[in-house]
Amino acid sequence: MGELSGAMEVWQSNALVEASQTMTLNEKRLIYAAAALHDPRKPVPHKGTVTFHADEFADVFGLDLRGKGRYDDMKDAAKRLYNRTIRTIRASPRGKGRQIITDIRWVWMAEYNEGAATVTLGFSPPVLPYLTMLSAEFTRFKLRHIGNIGSHYGLRLYELCCQYRAAGQRTIPLARLREMLDLGDKYGNVKDLRRWVLDPAIAEVNKHTDLRVVMTPERKGRTVVGFHFDITQDDQIPLDLPDPMKTEGEPCP
Repeated sequence: MGELSGAMEVWQSNALVEASQTMTLNEKRLIYAAAALHDPRKPVPHKGTVTFHADEFADVFGLDLRGKGRYDDMKDAAKRLYNRTIRTIRASPRGKGRQIITDIRWVWMAEYNEGAATVTLGFSPPVLPYLTMLSAEFTRFKLRHIGNIGSHYGLRLYELCCQYRAAGQRTIPLARLREMLDLGDKYGNVKDLRRWVLDPAIAEVNKHTDLRVVMTPERKGRTVVGFHFDITQDDQIPLDLPDPMKTEGEPCP
């Protein structure tokens, strides 16, 4: 395993990307970093373990933390990830609306070394192939493309659009999109969904990453039944420079 850096590529199976995932932002960052450290062209690490150093983790993702705060945030994310599962739902071959639900643990072990400011995670055998195999199914992106995204929904929308960047577009039915974002009963009104989830997430993707995404509602009559995403790639990531038209101390909108 080499050192973690923002230039490293992340390889994730589309099957993993599509799975419904309930995670905090830092948990998602651990998954991205682990995928980057799992070089698919090299043998699988012993017992699927990956070690993260707090300073590297914070620096790659632009976390404004110092000293022990970096380690504590990473440790907290690792503890949460230890209790998380990937849930997949598929139709039963017996039909009649029956489903087969599978829960898989992300990691089988977590080790915390406060003295070294490191966390070691052992990823479960069913998860490892999704993080390591190199094939046409895999989504690729750079850690530096996602380091400045500050919300779970922003990262999730980036994943979902990144899968289809070659095609340049994708349409997701509303019910499926809600499932992908693991919204449950939250934001049942489409206006609230856009205001609090989709529009801010798209704004983050467009501001901080290499993708430019335009989202358009798909309608059946007057009812929104899904969203269409036009996706283009721009490798020139914009710098987050202050707005010269804003005065110091002026509140953000």
